[in-house]
Amino acid sequence: MQVVDANGIDKEVHDFNPDIVIIEALWVTAPKLTEIMSLAWYRHIKWVVRIHSDIGFLSTEGWGVKLINDYLDINRNNFLIAFNNHKFVKALSDVMETEFTYLPNVMTICEPEDNDSEEKPYIKIGCFGALRLLKNQCFQAMCAIMAANKLRKKLCFHITPSLAVQDDSVLKNLRELFKNNEHELMVHNWMPNHLFQNLVRKMDLGLQLSYTESFNIVTADFINNNKLIIVSDAIDWMPPSLRVSNTDYDEVVDKIVHVYKHRNNNLTKGLQRRHLREYNEGAEKTWNAFLREHN
Repeated sequence: MQVVDANGIDKEVHDFNPDIVIIEALWVTAPKLTEIMSLAWYRHIKWVVRIHSDIGFLSTEGWGVKLINDYLDINRNNFLIAFNNHKFVKALSDVMETEFTYLPNVMTICEPEDNDSEEKPYIKIGCFGALRLLKNQCFQAMCAIMAANKLRKKLCFHITPSLAVQDDSVLKNLRELFKNNEHELMVHNWMPNHLFQNLVRKMDLGLQLSYTESFNIVTADFINNNKLIIVSDAIDWMPPSLRVSNTDYDEVVDKIVHVYKHRNNNLTKGLQRRHLREYNEGAEKTWNAFLREHN
């Protein structure tokens, strides 16, 4: 259920009367959350804030770790903080000397559909997601440009920045990278999910060479749409054959060329799908155990 502010939480919880409320991401202040939890008719509820970032992204937000500390000060038996990355749960639990909870992403896995395999004079690469320094988009664009040159194709490099962000330095530098060559930067604003899935299906392959990730939904979207995607080691649930360094230019260029030439290889597509399925099975077991414990 999507709400626009903390008052929306109150309304939806009142109407639905659940046993467990999970608030996705860091956005509700601790005082407001305490106020809602203190209402007499909500005291039976288990409250969970589930955080999708690890320390890399939290450290770029001035309030990220502070808000976690504010949540720890709530100190209620019916409230806990969860993260979707098991390594970060252990690390932060050790450092902050508290017990955080691991609640991973659970994805709907779709049956693969046949893709267009026709050879074209251009290569379409999707490097989707928010524009962040830690997402490493400019490096990925450089590698994609050189890979397209080696393939003797025009590159169409697709991104999805939030165009509402003013003076975005990553977007500015991406535009400059494509300024004096034959290749093209394709900029799409944020869009409804069904339109985004249609966009993914039009790509030849995907890139997600982030420095840090907690799960990476874009990678799962490419797999669900039967498209190969190259990722960094930060997305550790992916098969090693599709993981590369997020700093080694030559390795990434060669991997893009190789994956493009074998983009219709059903064995590789099946391998990445199997890894997503295995991750998902583990995630469902974790959630089921959590719900049984707190039912």
